[in-house]
Amino acid sequence: MSQERQATELTMIKTADAYGAELWDYYKTKKDNREIVERDDNFIDGDRNGYGGSVYFAEYKNWSPVEKKAIAYARSRVLDVGCGAGKHALYLQKKGLDVTGIDVSPLAVKICKFRGLRKTRVLSFEQIDKFPSNSFDTVIMMGNNFGLFGSFRRAKNSFASS
Repeated sequence: MSQERQATELTMIKTADAYGAELWDYYKTKKDNREIVERDDNFIDGDRNGYGGSVYFAEYKNWSPVEKKAIAYARSRVLDVGCGAGKHALYLQKKGLDVTGIDVSPLAVKICKFRGLRKTRVLSFEQIDKFPSNSFDTVIMMGNNFGLFGSFRRAKNSFASS
């Protein structure tokens, strides 16, 4: 594929993938940016948690204590829902776990591949039934990803049916 066509395709993806564009820009420039999280449940986070490119690429030593504690529970076959730039998935892969990262952002998945994550898919949370039953021993949803459930009831029902 020509460089011109690659550039055109990347521009098209970035236009439709704001989150991926944020990650891509940081991946390429290492210049930090800030984001505002606005979810369908009307939750808005105006950057009080310091989200931005550097957070999604942070090394383990720079993770929050909560992230470090949570990641210690991961076992065997792991599904990283909303894997972003892959920081959690790559950490677990380096520890020898069998990790699959999924994200709705095509650019996020592309970055994960560039960074060395072996198993990635552009897939939404609602599509995880595409994996056979009992495919994973651990499911992680770091950051604001638990909000993908939309409600406690939907979270409870989703895990009960898995």
